[in-house]
Amino acid sequence: MVRTIAVLRESKVDHKRREVENRVALTPPLVRELYDRCPGIEVFIEKDAGAKIDFTNSDYEKAGAKICLHSAALSKDIIVGVKETKLTDFAKLRNNVWISYQHFAQSKDRTSLAMKTNNRKGTAFVALETMEIEKDGQPFFPCLAPMSEAAAKIIARHADEFALLQKKIISSGLPETGLHGLKTVVFGCGSVGRTAAEEFSQRGCEVTILEKNPDKIRYLEKYFEEHAIRFPKVKVRQIDPETLRNTVKDAFFLVSAMYTSGRKPEKIVTVDLLKTMVPGGCVYPVDIDQGGGVERVVETSILEPFDLPVIPGTKVFFFAPPNIPSMGARTASEALGTVLIPYIVEIIKKDIEQAAEDNPVIKSGINIMDGKIVHAGLAAVFPSLK
Repeated sequence: MVRTIAVLRESKVDHKRREVENRVALTPPLVRELYDRCPGIEVFIEKDAGAKIDFTNSDYEKAGAKICLHSAALSKDIIVGVKETKLTDFAKLRNNVWISYQHFAQSKDRTSLAMKTNNRKGTAFVALETMEIEKDGQPFFPCLAPMSEAAAKIIARHADEFALLQKKIISSGLPETGLHGLKTVVFGCGSVGRTAAEEFSQRGCEVTILEKNPDKIRYLEKYFEEHAIRFPKVKVRQIDPETLRNTVKDAFFLVSAMYTSGRKPEKIVTVDLLKTMVPGGCVYPVDIDQGGGVERVVETSILEPFDLPVIPGTKVFFFAPPNIPSMGARTASEALGTVLIPYIVEIIKKDIEQAAEDNPVIKSGINIMDGKIVHAGLAAVFPSLK
C-alpha cells in the first residue's frame, strides 16, 4: 500500500558545473489536489524543490506537504521527479516507485545500476518519456508532449534572435522581424516536429518535415493541408537518400526531433549532409537527451544560448541543451504536473502492479521492475543486460 510520496528538488549541472535545471514535478496547487484525491497520503517535498520558480517551502506547507531532505525523500513509497536518477542515488533505493524522465537508452551504466536496486523486489522505474497511448491512430506520449511542445516553441524564439545576431536576415535583404524565406528542415513527425514546423512556418520559413513512418507522413500531410492558412509553406516528405540530400542542402535551420520509445535515435544527419547547409546556420538537436540524431553534437547549456559551438567539420552552429523546457520552467512544471497527476493518483490507489495491469499507459512507462528490463525498446538497446 502506498502511504508516502516525495517530490524531488531537481539538480543538473552543465559542462561548467553550473546549475541549469529549474523545474519541479508538482506545484503547490497540485499537491493540494493530490490530498483531495488520495485521502490518507503523506506528501513530502524536498527542501527548496520549487524555489527556482518562486514556490517557497511555505507554499508547499500551506498545501499540506512536509519538507524533507533529499536522503529522506529517497525512502518514500513513490518518488516523483523531472530528471534522471542520479548515479549516487541508485544504491539508496529499496522497493520504491521512481517516476521521472529517465532516458535509460543513453546510458548502460545507469540502466545497470537501476536493475541492481533491491531488497525484496527492487525499485520500479516509470520513465515518463515512454508512457504511450494511441491518438488519432498514431502513437502519442502524453507526458512527453508538453515538454516537447515547450522545447519547440523555445527553439523557434531562439531562432528569431539567432538569425538577427548572425545578421543573415538583414544581409539577405529580408525583413528584420520574422524568418521569411529561410529554408528549414525538421526530422521527425512527433510533438516536437509538428510544433517546430508550426512555429517556423508562422515565422515565414519554408519548412520540410522528414519522416520514415508512412502513417505519420499521411497524418501530418492531412493536418497541414487542413491548416494551410495558419501554417503555410510546410511540406512532409518520406526520408530517402535523394530527398535527404536535397532537403538539407542550403537549409539555414535544422531541427532533429527523432524519437522511438526507449531507444536511441539513428544518426541520420551526417557531417557530410551538414556541410551542405548555409554557412552560419544553426542545428537544434532536441533529441540530444536520448542520444541525438545528429553526428558530432554534444550537450550545450541553456545558460549560453548564443555562445554556440560549431559542429566539427562544418560551418554551422548548434544549440543542444538536454533540458530546453527549463528555459520556461514554471510553465513547463505546471504543464507536466497537470498531465502527470492522474497517473500518480492511480498508482497510489492501486499500487504499481495493479495500475500497470489496468492502465496500458502506465505499463508502457515501466522500464525496469523487479531488477529486470521490462520495456521492449530498452531491452533491444541493451540485450546483454539480463
